[in-house]
Amino acid sequence: MNQKKRIFMTIWVVLMFVSLDFVVSSYGENVLDKINRTGQVTMGFREGSLPFGFLNKKGEWVGFDIDLGEEIVKALSMKFGKEIKLIRQPINPKTRIPLVVNGTIDIGIGATTITLEREEVVDFSLPYFLTGTRLLVPKDSPIKDFPDLAGKRVGMGSGSTANIKGIDKAVESGLIKPACEKILFEEHNKGFLALQQGKIHAYFTDASMLAGMKAKAQNPEDWKIVGRYLTYEPYGMILPQNQSAWRDFVNATLIRMFKSGRFEQIYDKWFGPKGEVPLPMSEEYKILLKALSYPD
Repeated sequence: MNQKKRIFMTIWVVLMFVSLDFVVSSYGENVLDKINRTGQVTMGFREGSLPFGFLNKKGEWVGFDIDLGEEIVKALSMKFGKEIKLIRQPINPKTRIPLVVNGTIDIGIGATTITLEREEVVDFSLPYFLTGTRLLVPKDSPIKDFPDLAGKRVGMGSGSTANIKGIDKAVESGLIKPACEKILFEEHNKGFLALQQGKIHAYFTDASMLAGMKAKAQNPEDWKIVGRYLTYEPYGMILPQNQSAWRDFVNATLIRMFKSGRFEQIYDKWFGPKGEVPLPMSEEYKILLKALSYPD
């Protein structure tokens, strides 16, 4: 074997071992064991979704989802009897699922709707938030409901497959006729900027997200949320498949928060009358939390 072939074979063997080690570390090890071994957990959060995950005026990364993540970190620290460090990783609608699948993050907490299609590639926690899809438009817009979108340009998140399908079904059913033009954005704040610039006529996503966009605007009174609920959207935390112990731990932590009142405290901090986005819990949401408060 000449020198070039020996070098090639050496490189190939090294790459095989590196690849194998990556697969084992990313998929083979129990997530809870990895967290215990490394003393840290990597969580994905949004950066531009008020009040779920965003940068405040001080440049601090804060939000409803981040507070929930920190509660899980506290529970992990109690479980292992040592401090577990939280590593924060930015996610957006396009990256949140791939980053869980490839093992970059251990959990994604980023206002993500649970769908059967997504369940084919990732797992989800129990639902922790319930909302529905509506429209954000300028206060003087003639758009009042989905039929008014006929022939209009409508913005939405490029990774929000449930939202995109909701509009598609509305078009197919004849609710929006002729069809509207879908304009996709990687982040909701970019979509809102386009709405402010008049590049689109309306922005379509979950009402809770729209309320955050409106609240963050320079003049919130210049915008209004309109339309019926086109779909209902239960949010779950994104988890890797085949990690039942990790999923059970996250779910147990959520249930204890529901039952102790801690979850309601965090909700009130962000969505209460004095919160970043005042948004009272719907009756359906309250019933959901009660139903999920499993006995010990």
